[in-house]
Amino acid sequence: MAAKEDAKAPIVNLHPSFVFPKAEIGSPFAFPSIEFGSDMVRAAIAARVRSGLSPDLPKVAQDEPRRARITEEWDHLRAAWSLHRNGKVDLVEKRRAGFIPTAGYVDPPDTLADWVFQFAQGLGAPCFDEHFEALFQQLLIAKDKGDFGRFVKHFGDDMSSDHGRRHFEMAKAYFAAFSEFSQVHHLVTSGVPVGEEHAAASTNFDATRMFYGNAFEAFGANVEFLVCLNNLVEDRPYDQLKNITLSTYRQTDKAGRCNAIADNVAMAAICKEFDNQVRNASHHGGMVFDRASGVIQYRAGKGGQGDVRSMGYAAYLARCTQLFVQLSVLMRLEILVANEYGVRLPL
Repeated sequence: MAAKEDAKAPIVNLHPSFVFPKAEIGSPFAFPSIEFGSDMVRAAIAARVRSGLSPDLPKVAQDEPRRARITEEWDHLRAAWSLHRNGKVDLVEKRRAGFIPTAGYVDPPDTLADWVFQFAQGLGAPCFDEHFEALFQQLLIAKDKGDFGRFVKHFGDDMSSDHGRRHFEMAKAYFAAFSEFSQVHHLVTSGVPVGEEHAAASTNFDATRMFYGNAFEAFGANVEFLVCLNNLVEDRPYDQLKNITLSTYRQTDKAGRCNAIADNVAMAAICKEFDNQVRNASHHGGMVFDRASGVIQYRAGKGGQGDVRSMGYAAYLARCTQLFVQLSVLMRLEILVANEYGVRLPL
């Protein structure tokens, strides 16, 4: 029987025993997608306000160029980046010139460094732009210190090559499993929390099992760039921490690498996701995934001998994404310094 056309009539009658399932992300048919969409809009507006911009979102003109899909652009960027790493400069330019005019950029990148920089910026917008701006302010302080020139040379000569390799390898790994990470990517970069009440529509854990551990290792190594900047900010030589030298710091366990910048608010914020317990479980095959429940279990403590902990697969994807985008923000700062001061690019 059709319901009466009454504004107060219920749209759907639910059985008293009905229980709403977990909010399913990554599915176009999930009712929570409406809630996620509104959460993302609110987060974007909040990010604009915190950055001093108008809360009114910019309108998209009908004739404004449409940006290429992330995965489509990554295929071209990955090829160009790989050619660069193999010294094939002419082919890099052919790749860039052949794709960028159709990619929908308002300010088209004219170099590979600019392309990687803008692509990474787009990956983290809107919320991670705030982190980059905060780190940029720390860079402005560091560049006026007497030892900054020596740091820049050291970065180009001794850091850039290894850092660039890690940036490239982690980007490849992230996009190789983007069908999984895409379920939470825009939620994370919009500042929308993904918790245990959320379930992922796709659960290919085999594709993401090792990601957190590898991203942890990459970030734990490359964060030395911020440590050097912080040394300068605190009026020390770039290679002298409060109690140890940079060379000694580089030999320490990665689990404590972010402690050196814990007192610097801007730098500590970009280390928000950096959990050694999850790293150990991911890196050493210590995670057990129950596909039926969508829950990952792992043991905390040294050697995986501690208490059993658990987290939902959607939450795991979000933590992986957070860590990867933190690394991409750091990469942008490194590219900026290398490009501005003419040293080897971390690509």
